[in-house]
Amino acid sequence: MVAKICSLPVSFRADGRSPLQLVAESGYLELAESVTVTRVTQFLNENPTLVDSWLSWSEDKKVSSGWYFIDTSEGFVVGYHPNGQRLVFSDKTHACAEFIVREVESIREAAR
Repeated sequence: MVAKICSLPVSFRADGRSPLQLVAESGYLELAESVTVTRVTQFLNENPTLVDSWLSWSEDKKVSSGWYFIDTSEGFVVGYHPNGQRLVFSDKTHACAEFIVREVESIREAAR
């Protein structure tokens, strides 16, 4: 399931299934607690090209509110737009994992 979640941007671009459909097909809707920052970080360390896919995913989002993941001069930022939580990381992979966990959970919540 972690592999499917981490590959979401690639799958989305490859075949156009909706983010919600991809999240549902991963099994996440039933077993969300098994997708942790630690597990996602481990998977990303083994598949580092996915991190840039998530940066692109975040840049391409056109929403009035939601999580974002950006590379700034102060570090890698994971935040919630507008006026929400903002976390700064020195490690790109860890920041990406934090973003993925938050982003996928927000997709799940939107399905409720």
